[in-house]
Amino acid sequence: MTTGTPLYSLNGEQPPIVGCECTSFCLLQHQEHGEVADPANVAYFEFSGKWVRLYFDGNTIFWRSSDQPTVPVNHTDSSALALVNLSKMPGVVGCNLASVEYWGASAEVGATLNFEEGSTLTFRHLADHDKTLFRAG
Repeated sequence: MTTGTPLYSLNGEQPPIVGCECTSFCLLQHQEHGEVADPANVAYFEFSGKWVRLYFDGNTIFWRSSDQPTVPVNHTDSSALALVNLSKMPGVVGCNLASVEYWGASAEVGATLNFEEGSTLTFRHLADHDKTLFRAG
């Protein structure tokens, strides 16, 4: 491995969201038998009236344009998806995005969204467990 080579890849281009106000934020969670198995399977953001989604697979970080997320329809409670609307989260919604940072290691990749008011959203994908952890700070 060459020194300085990132241990992650970015699939799709980061949308032009830096400097824009976040007006909505939702997480799509995966639940198994009533327990949260993947807290942040997909993160949805609305900036400047346009929806984008951030998600991870292996050591790849994905950005895609998106429609507004809708509540998923599940056919069983043993494995279900749940949409968590965090559009009232202080320090994020109603605030401008200052920067996005990415990182990678052999078993995890992540992204941190830094907002101008000092708040952060950190997404940490554990490749070995195929789950994305989420932290607001």
